[in-house]
Amino acid sequence: MNKKIASVPNEEVSFSSDFVACRPGDGGCDELDERLSHSWLRVGIAAVFAGQGMALSLALSMTPPEFGTGAYWILHGGLAFSALAVMLFLGGPLFRATFAMARERRLSIEGLFCLSLLGAFFGSLAGSLTGSGSVYYEVVSIVVAIYTVGRMLGERSQARALTERDRLRERFDQAEVRRDSKWEWVGLEAISPGDRVRVGPGTAFAVDGQVLSGEGYVRETAMTGEPLPVVRRVGDWVKAGTWSMDGDFEVAVSASTGARELDVILQKVGSFGGRPSEMQALANRLIAWFLPVVAGTSGLTALYWALAAGWVDAVLNSMAVLLVACPCALGLATPVAVWQSLFRLAKLGLVSRDGALVDALAETQHIFFDKTGTLSEGVFRVTEFWLDPHWRERRQELCDTIYGVEARLEHPVARSLVAYLEEDCPDGGAACEGLRLVPGKGVAANTSIGRIQIGECDLCPEIDPMAAQLQLRETSGKRVYVFLEGRLVALAVLQERLREGISGLLRELNELGVEVSVLTGDSNPEISLPENVALEAGCSAEEKEQVVRAAVQAGARPLVVGDGINDVSAMSAAVASISMRSGAPLAQSAAAAVVTDDRIACLPGAILLSRSTRQRLRGNLYYAAGYNLFGMGLAATGFLHPVIAAVLMLISSFWVTVRVLQ
Repeated sequence: MNKKIASVPNEEVSFSSDFVACRPGDGGCDELDERLSHSWLRVGIAAVFAGQGMALSLALSMTPPEFGTGAYWILHGGLAFSALAVMLFLGGPLFRATFAMARERRLSIEGLFCLSLLGAFFGSLAGSLTGSGSVYYEVVSIVVAIYTVGRMLGERSQARALTERDRLRERFDQAEVRRDSKWEWVGLEAISPGDRVRVGPGTAFAVDGQVLSGEGYVRETAMTGEPLPVVRRVGDWVKAGTWSMDGDFEVAVSASTGARELDVILQKVGSFGGRPSEMQALANRLIAWFLPVVAGTSGLTALYWALAAGWVDAVLNSMAVLLVACPCALGLATPVAVWQSLFRLAKLGLVSRDGALVDALAETQHIFFDKTGTLSEGVFRVTEFWLDPHWRERRQELCDTIYGVEARLEHPVARSLVAYLEEDCPDGGAACEGLRLVPGKGVAANTSIGRIQIGECDLCPEIDPMAAQLQLRETSGKRVYVFLEGRLVALAVLQERLREGISGLLRELNELGVEVSVLTGDSNPEISLPENVALEAGCSAEEKEQVVRAAVQAGARPLVVGDGINDVSAMSAAVASISMRSGAPLAQSAAAAVVTDDRIACLPGAILLSRSTRQRLRGNLYYAAGYNLFGMGLAATGFLHPVIAAVLMLISSFWVTVRVLQ
């Protein structure tokens, strides 16, 4: 098997095979997995206690022991102890969040959770101590489990993104610098503007700067969106996060650590916190007035009944108010609906753990697509292959020779030529010797049919290729020239290929009233798009971000679909973002969702599903507010016993949950 050369390290184009980009053994991932394991353990313990409480409560209801007997105190004491244990050992995050809410003088869902939890516990405790009424200690465990699961969803995605950001930063954290007439590897913190940095073939550029010497191909796809490596020469600017394919460069550093364009992009990931979904924002607005109403109604109820009938009725009725106001639609039905929607989106091909994605898909009026690797496949195909008439009878021999040379390379052009010639060369091509990369131009080798050169036109500047070009049918695309003994013998045209179903996707989005734009770093995109699709070429990461921010300010609720590092800034500025499965790990981690198998044709279906879910969720929130106000009124006037309040709470929870799962 031929050995491949000039291979850019896999990290630059590494693709995560899973939705999360962390890999086993990473310190950050291990720490995150440990925290998530503790959270899942917390949920599991709460579920066990809730199940135990339900079983014991059922036993109490079916064969209630006589008040004051040993069996009575054992059963009630066990239930009270299990609820208290859950609050003390598992409810810490909820109580801390509630305390922070009070300290910051704001109102949030944590306050309502905490109020209902305490109401359920003390109401049950009053029933146990007086022997009057039923108990519902298991509600404590249920509330803690619901809150913990919801909290985990937000933490997981953000933590994964931060971990991948740190991994990427570490990948470009050192360079070979000239010190005292010799070259040595140092960390970026020891590099200053004006220093000279050396970058060899297959090595990453860790600094932004200007080329002082050298020439060669540089792979910039992740940073600029250029689909093919570009030639960089003396005087050109290069960026950290790109890779030298075949050249030796010396670069004058222009930006200190933290000021590189790569650093600016990575900083966007760090500053992009988990924003609440629209439904959660609406719930928070309801809570802003609902929580004081619940607390005030419970307090006034306790005061009235204490004066009118005694402390037992005061506790029972005030606790009934808190219990009937349990945030079922906010704390149970809403997350259940979101999880169900995420499951259905995953079946469509859009995998996400972020509930805010449902709102974003439902409300978006403008979707921005990256081109290379998103709308296009990120690889090139040969659309035309011209042969010198004198070589048409020896086509097989020439193809075997080209294949034998290109199969030893990892250059994107080489991969495209190999894919095109694969069927014609089942034996793996002809042997070659003296394979030599010509930086920024192509490759040369000695073969059985003579000296062959494959690449740019200026490999043989004395040859005028115009006559061959005039015979081509394709008017656009990348030209790859094949010279044999100084004569042009073949000419291949490479073009980007749009993904399957793109035309149908763009048409369906237009029918849904969603505007579509394409933002690409490719300065010369050669793709065909409908007239109603805006195309902005040559965009830097910062320019993409500015365009998306303008759409946000215009109220368009934009979505960004991309795959590269240069898309991350725009992703962070959008209402939500989607990454391709084949995209850079950082883009996957920063995005709200990942398209499985890169089938973005699923987006119209995802939008329709999200619109339907959001409509049901909005209705549930208003239903819950009306139901709770009515139930609290009955409880406050003494017409709603805590047992009935508990039953109504369960019926309400069941109803809103079934409604959102339809």
